[in-house]
Amino acid sequence: MANPPDIIETSSETPASSASQTPGTSASQVPHSSSSILRQTSSTGPIGQLSSSSQAQTPVSQIVEVSSSSVQPSTGDTNYGTCAPKVSTIELDSSTTWTFSKGAAITNPMDMMSAKLEWTFEGGSIPSYTVTGSTTSEAVTYTTSGDKKASVTITTKNGSGVVQCSPLHVNGAQITGCKCMPTNIQPDVSQGQSATWTASGCTTADGLTLSYSWKGATADATGLVATAPVTAKGDVVTGVSFTVANDDNSVETIQCDDAKAIDATKPDYLIEAANTGIEVPAGEASITIAVSYANFKCQPLGGRSMVGGTITCGSNVVTIGAANEQWYYIETPCSEPVVTVNLPVPATCAVW
Repeated sequence: MANPPDIIETSSETPASSASQTPGTSASQVPHSSSSILRQTSSTGPIGQLSSSSQAQTPVSQIVEVSSSSVQPSTGDTNYGTCAPKVSTIELDSSTTWTFSKGAAITNPMDMMSAKLEWTFEGGSIPSYTVTGSTTSEAVTYTTSGDKKASVTITTKNGSGVVQCSPLHVNGAQITGCKCMPTNIQPDVSQGQSATWTASGCTTADGLTLSYSWKGATADATGLVATAPVTAKGDVVTGVSFTVANDDNSVETIQCDDAKAIDATKPDYLIEAANTGIEVPAGEASITIAVSYANFKCQPLGGRSMVGGTITCGSNVVTIGAANEQWYYIETPCSEPVVTVNLPVPATCAVW
């Protein structure tokens, strides 16, 4: 590609226009009465014993020992708290820990220091185990894919409850290479266009089938292309993503670039001649080009850095990097009628 010629600056004559968890079941705290627990202890006594402030005086001959295991838990009491894996998704044959967070039923944070937690892990390398005073489980390894459940029975000196944890997803055979291609993220409303994206490059193990679902856009029959409508210049579509899954319970979610509508009949700026520059302020702007051309560039005013700025020509989005601090032009040929720039500093832009 030939070196770009020097820009002859002219002012623009066109003004800028305005622009699946498993829910827990509820349960109630099991009350303690002086008739069921008769042993007199201090308020800091072991789990399952009453404080002296709530204990009626009882003759020594009538003392009955009650262990913490005799406190009957209520199933799925979310008042006692919540629990969840450290991360929501892991890969096959890897490990994670689970964490319990106390709820409204445990009013005194100090009670957690002596609380007993009895964990159970569906499909984990540790089926179950018990710990006192720690709200984080040991690391559990999973060797089969799919959604895995866990629960924890929390017992304090004031009662007990069973808490169902939010599930963990274990991926099976890996899905790799996925990209969200910005097929049209500058839809021209004057042409009735919509924003479009394409899921591309996803691969997995032989014999497995891939399926796609989209968030924030509507997929076509293939599931690979998704569309979002725009109605006016400046409309922005954000948060679009697609999720791809295979037959071995693997799931990957890929984020897509945001889209912003343009209107070629209402350009922010207009270039009507090659090798003739127009001044464009910092920020995002739409530039309509009413001349045949092969390349586009913007040169910062005053020699300032343009690192971090972007130039969008069709589906080609170029980010200005440190190697080209002083000025930048799209390295591959660009001939789109509308180019969008997002500049960190004011610049002179031109085509040739």
